[in-house]
Amino acid sequence: MNVFVFKSELWTAQYTGIKVNTLAAFTRVLKEIDDDTIYYHLYRNLFEYHFLPTDYGNSFAYWMAENGFPVLAEKFSAIDLIECVCISDLREAMLNILHSGIDGFERICKPFYFIRAVRKVVDTGVRAKDIEEFKEGLNKVGVHSLFHHLVTSRLVHGEPTNDFSRWLRSIGEEEKADRIEKIDLMAYSLYEVRDRILRILES
Repeated sequence: MNVFVFKSELWTAQYTGIKVNTLAAFTRVLKEIDDDTIYYHLYRNLFEYHFLPTDYGNSFAYWMAENGFPVLAEKFSAIDLIECVCISDLREAMLNILHSGIDGFERICKPFYFIRAVRKVVDTGVRAKDIEEFKEGLNKVGVHSLFHHLVTSRLVHGEPTNDFSRWLRSIGEEEKADRIEKIDLMAYSLYEVRDRILRILES
């Protein structure tokens, strides 16, 4: 029997001790900073229910906009965090943007503090053997469980799919799996995403 195990994840923000106040310094640090720090700054907005203004999809972009680099901020916001399946690809995409020719690399800006996500994955104790139990499980678990299965799982498996769709395909629900994959996770809060998934499962 193919049982789905609902997991969740907890984040603790840990200051790395690194701060920068120019784009040049930001670029140097971005080349070397660990993956969990990049993960924190790119995905914090989604993990914390769209903490930042909606014009900026991640805290890198928000910092750039605050310091008078609107074009750069727009390009960083446009990076598709869901399509990318490894942090190294995201790092490369950001560095390519920074190396594309931007004025003001040495201009002093408000400082940016690099923070690392210390993550812990936990078993929620919720299980599902079929669609009905899966719907019940979705209603029981918190939205950080959705984040884990829809976002983190892509990076863990290095595949452009999520745990929910992977399990649904394993029980023959190909259409529902495809529809869940097409949900734009950056356009909705995780609460809205849950509602959309439940409507798909009920259809």
